[in-house]
Amino acid sequence: MLEDSDLPEGPGPAQRMPLFMGLIVFGFGTAAGFLLAFSGYGLEESAGLIIAVFLVLIFCVLVLGLILIAFRKPLMTRAFGVAGARLEELSGPLADVARSAAERDALGATDAARMLLRMSMARYAWMSTRRWLIASLTGLIAAMAALTGTALLFRQNQLIEAEYTLLTEQTGLLREQNARVSEQTDLLRQQVELAEAARNAELAVEITNIAALLGEALEATGDTGLIPVLDAQTDIGHALRLRIIAASRGAKPYRYLAQTLFSEDNTGKLREAAARRRADLPGFYDGAQAAFRWVEPSGLPDLIDRPASPERGQLLEVMIQSGLRELESLTYYGLDLSFAVLPDARLFAMSLQGGRLAYSVMPRAQVIETDFRGAAMENSDFSASYIRGADFGPLTPEVGKGPYAQIGLTAATQIAGASFADGFLQDVRFAQVQALAANFDRATLQGVSFAGAILGGATFRDAVLMNVDFNDAAVHSVDFDGAFVFAADTLAQWSDVTAKGSFRADRYVLEPATAQDVMQIDSAYQQIAPEDLGPVWRIRRVKPFEDQAE
Repeated sequence: MLEDSDLPEGPGPAQRMPLFMGLIVFGFGTAAGFLLAFSGYGLEESAGLIIAVFLVLIFCVLVLGLILIAFRKPLMTRAFGVAGARLEELSGPLADVARSAAERDALGATDAARMLLRMSMARYAWMSTRRWLIASLTGLIAAMAALTGTALLFRQNQLIEAEYTLLTEQTGLLREQNARVSEQTDLLRQQVELAEAARNAELAVEITNIAALLGEALEATGDTGLIPVLDAQTDIGHALRLRIIAASRGAKPYRYLAQTLFSEDNTGKLREAAARRRADLPGFYDGAQAAFRWVEPSGLPDLIDRPASPERGQLLEVMIQSGLRELESLTYYGLDLSFAVLPDARLFAMSLQGGRLAYSVMPRAQVIETDFRGAAMENSDFSASYIRGADFGPLTPEVGKGPYAQIGLTAATQIAGASFADGFLQDVRFAQVQALAANFDRATLQGVSFAGAILGGATFRDAVLMNVDFNDAAVHSVDFDGAFVFAADTLAQWSDVTAKGSFRADRYVLEPATAQDVMQIDSAYQQIAPEDLGPVWRIRRVKPFEDQAE
């Protein structure tokens, strides 16, 4: 029997082969890993070269295998002395070894053992070579497939990234296209509105004809005075009255390109003049811009915010210039001056009782001794206007003129949402007026009466209030923040004279101010001298308005 020392120390060939094949596959995998690590995203660019290299290696292995197969017998004979050895052929030398050992033939046993060893080595060499060829081809094909798939994956990721970039660019282009479409829609809207303006412009001819007829009527009266006076009831015929009314109703409000420059706008003219030296005198320009609240003009004119009718304003101007002072006989039969646009209007000694003036736009108007009693003036704009001696009180049968004196109509003047901001109002009567959410911000009010008026939600922010009457006025949630007053007990007075429970004095405090503070308000600066002012206090609101009823 064999001792332990006689056993082979290492693993046999059959045990070493799986390890050898594993090392080969591991080597190919390591090579592929290094290739991926150092090639990165550039792998797909040289994918053709890599595949070509693998194909060359596979071809070389195949050629080597074919050579080994073709020259197996000569190679085996030259290396081991035998051309080959099948498993069943090993029994012959093995039997010879046993027989020689039994016969005690040492030389024969040695020769038989040498032959057995040669045949075993030849068989083992051929099996190892065959396994190596199969493992090499398998590893190369697997590595090529892995690298090809990886290259395709990298290429796919790169294409996805490029697609994402293109989608991002496309999104930006779509966003830009949407902006262009929006601009185009705005331009189309402008085109539609301007088409309406073109239609209304045709009424200018009719208004010119009305002006000519009114001029003829004025000449027929023989009035040669400096200020013409024409009686709408007696001096013009019913046909002309109906023509005026029809023209006012035919002129519909529309949106048109906003006008930025006006000949009567002194602050606007100053802004245009100062703009020439803005680069040299930026401090002066910025200070004047803050004081006069200049608005920087945009590059392109835009449509006005809400519909308006310049034609109705032109018709009103024609009636004023022709001497029509009392318009009740026209208003009663349907004269419509709502949405009329007449900047810098001059309404001197006019009578517009019951007039339809809602949404009218008359900034910087000069209104003197004009009667607006019973008029509908909601959301009208009289900002920066000079108004003196005007009457916005209720229309009653006792004060009614023309048809209104006969029908016995009683109506309150409606100025809800109207704006008198930045204006100067002197001896103006707003008694019993409906003035919800009216705007008197930064206006100067001198001798103005709001007796019995409904002022809920109105604002008097930064207004100058000189001898203003709030007797029985409902001032729910009226904002007086920043207003200037001239009596230390103003808040207490208002608590006593306003409608019960409508004014909350605890919302406000009085703080000392100066005449120079008052002069910061442009409407006061234009009309009042600082020396004419006495002690001044400024109202500051310290509590917010509440949702619940006061």
